[in-house]
Amino acid sequence: MAKFVKEPLLTIYAEISKYRIWIIAVAALAVILMALGVHWKAILFFPPLFLMAAFSTFYKRIVRVPPAFELISLTTVAIGMTHGPWAGAIFGATAALAAEIINSGIDAFIIGYVFGRAVMGALAGVLAATSLATNLVLFGMALTILFNLMAQSLYLLQGDPEAKVKTIIYVVLNLSINWLLFTMFGSPLLSLLAK
Repeated sequence: MAKFVKEPLLTIYAEISKYRIWIIAVAALAVILMALGVHWKAILFFPPLFLMAAFSTFYKRIVRVPPAFELISLTTVAIGMTHGPWAGAIFGATAALAAEIINSGIDAFIIGYVFGRAVMGALAGVLAATSLATNLVLFGMALTILFNLMAQSLYLLQGDPEAKVKTIIYVVLNLSINWLLFTMFGSPLLSLLAK
């Protein structure tokens, strides 16, 4: 029985040992960030939320129609509300940039996406303590509408009627999906990230 347990444990240890330098570096970085006053929840939860947000639009590499599913709005608003305007702005801008790089969507319109997400995260942080943020779903939807006005209006300025129809479809679907995401996951995510 001991051999049955010991061999898999040695295999697991050997695999983990291959990444020993990375584990030590991440642990050291976490200790340094905590010493600088960064909250432990930010260190623990921001990286996976960032990866989820950035990779949530990966499907656009394959399907170029506007399904409009993304997690950047939800995560940006939640981080802005719980960790302040700077954290929200930086998270939103970098997640939007990473998502566009991942889905091969680098074009002139990226300026609107990155800037819009930064504004969204900053406003979430600034307005979190006001009465505007008492209803999370409506607050998140208002910020998502603001983002879409900033980012998608660039498409509406084009003369191409097809781009205008695609933009309208995208915005309607995006708002519908974000309504569901904020309704189902908004409060649990805020509770998870709260200091």
